[in-house]
Amino acid sequence: MKNTLYDRLEYDAIKTEWHTWMSETAQALRHTDICRFGTWRELERLSKNIPAMRWLVCKLDGYNINPSPDVPALAAIFILACYCPDNRVLGYVVDTLMLCYRTSDRKGLLMCARIHSVVNRNEEYSHLNGLYNIMMGFFLKEFARFLGPEWKGGSFLTENDFREAERYLPDFKASGFKEMVLARVTSQMTGEELARRCNMSNTAFRERFKETFGTTVSHWLRERKKDRILNSLLHTDLPISKISDHNGFRNDSTFSEYCRRNFGSAPSEIRKNKTLTKT
Repeated sequence: MKNTLYDRLEYDAIKTEWHTWMSETAQALRHTDICRFGTWRELERLSKNIPAMRWLVCKLDGYNINPSPDVPALAAIFILACYCPDNRVLGYVVDTLMLCYRTSDRKGLLMCARIHSVVNRNEEYSHLNGLYNIMMGFFLKEFARFLGPEWKGGSFLTENDFREAERYLPDFKASGFKEMVLARVTSQMTGEELARRCNMSNTAFRERFKETFGTTVSHWLRERKKDRILNSLLHTDLPISKISDHNGFRNDSTFSEYCRRNFGSAPSEIRKNKTLTKT
């Protein structure tokens, strides 16, 4: 794909005034190593030809391809476009980022963040500030989904993705104690298991937990379980037997007794009352 795309751009430039520039640019793109920032310098120089850059992004838009920066050839073009301080070219950069997010292209989204962090590491390209803000919004939104209740569904990004994003976005933090606990707790986990998942001794974990959450681990887990069960009954169509099983109950009668004790009604009654309330 790398040579095919660059060859196509060179061919389309033959009858234009950008023929020489595109030939130089194609060569620079071919020699760009995503992992060696020194190879990006020639792209920075070539990006200063604003009319040529406008022609380039117009051509790319016309090709109707998915410009995922996860593809090396397209990542090099994304680098080139990031260096160009022109609004029309910046539109291509933003559109690429937006498409990565809309298509849940996690590798492409992270590559956008990585390239931005290198290109604008000295904050000399102020035209990229808006791009940074959009990326921050995306990662914060997905992190909230990642940490949110299980019944609402999660994020297409993983815990490792968020930790990688921390390296590229100075204002994004996913490694605090609270975030670590929320990211690693599961529906049937005990306090001891949670401490192990957080790589801490049980004693140290409980002390830190009380300082951070203002309550004990056991109480927090109990309340979390109650919230999860109630939300599942009220806001999902999961069969009651599935909700019971997912939360560690051996049989439906035990689950029914739990609901009566904690919510004052049997599971079926909770759902029935919810339906009656809506009508």
